[in-house]
Amino acid sequence: MKRIAIIGAGLSGLTLAHALKGRAEIAVFEKARGPGGRTATRREGVYRFDHGAPCFTARTPAFLAWLAPLLDAGVVAEWPGAVVNLQADRVTGIRHPSERLLVGVPGMSALAAHLAADIDLRVGTDVAPLDAGAGPYALRSVSGEALGTFDLVVSTAPAHQSRVLFGAAAGGAALPEAAMKPRHALMVALDMPWHQGWIAARVRGGPLRWITIDSSKPGRASDRTTLVAQTRSRWSRLHCDTPAELLAPLLLHALRAALPFQLPEPALVRAHRWRSALVERASRPGPWIAPDGSLAATGDWATSSRIEEVCLAALDLAERLTRGLP
Repeated sequence: MKRIAIIGAGLSGLTLAHALKGRAEIAVFEKARGPGGRTATRREGVYRFDHGAPCFTARTPAFLAWLAPLLDAGVVAEWPGAVVNLQADRVTGIRHPSERLLVGVPGMSALAAHLAADIDLRVGTDVAPLDAGAGPYALRSVSGEALGTFDLVVSTAPAHQSRVLFGAAAGGAALPEAAMKPRHALMVALDMPWHQGWIAARVRGGPLRWITIDSSKPGRASDRTTLVAQTRSRWSRLHCDTPAELLAPLLLHALRAALPFQLPEPALVRAHRWRSALVERASRPGPWIAPDGSLAATGDWATSSRIEEVCLAALDLAERLTRGLP
């Protein structure tokens, strides 16, 4: 069997690894402490926050077919409820989305956990840039640990990180470029249930653009409130180098100003920065494979930052790579 290294255990990397399972010897390397990327779930004591992608939709028959087993298994469920518009601390509109909003159960991280089952996943492992030349590639971590030799290396990191990883390797310089936008997430917990008649809000004006009530999602504790407020990328770009803990009070103030009611004193407030949250302008080149077939890449930059398109791109790459497997 060919040995394939996949760099990154977000949805791109794990969807690809899951699709290739049994066709090759797969190892997935993730520099963070756990898998999931933007579908990770943050744990703070008894509180849980989907502080990256809050939910997703399914529009294509191909993605619906791929999702069906996850829905049947209860890994994914519909998140029903009203979405409002907020402007100057007033509700200016309310609607029920025409598309089903879908979430992982009991957190968005459930998607990654399901896809990572029976996969050789090595977290806390930052892979060093590849040596010059063609594959096979002897991978090492940035700390110098030998990680094994692989016939094919696939990066699902942001495009600029993939270019650094592949830079010295044959064909690596041909990887497309794509700029990414930052975003911050404010996480707030209240030791009381949520009594408003909505599950999410679009915010007009100010640093915040989107508020989700995580505790209203299926499989979450409903005796307390957990909410996540996402910033506008323009605001995050201006504050990208400010420590997140210093931004939390500013974002809490913005949240209080946006809500149409007086927010009780929170039990917990945290902020998190996503430096590469969304692709700036998707040129949609699709997944990339080097001419000699020893390097490949996919991710947001290949399509868009929508979960559906990220997963479909990974499945497309898996199909293309499978043609070269015995």
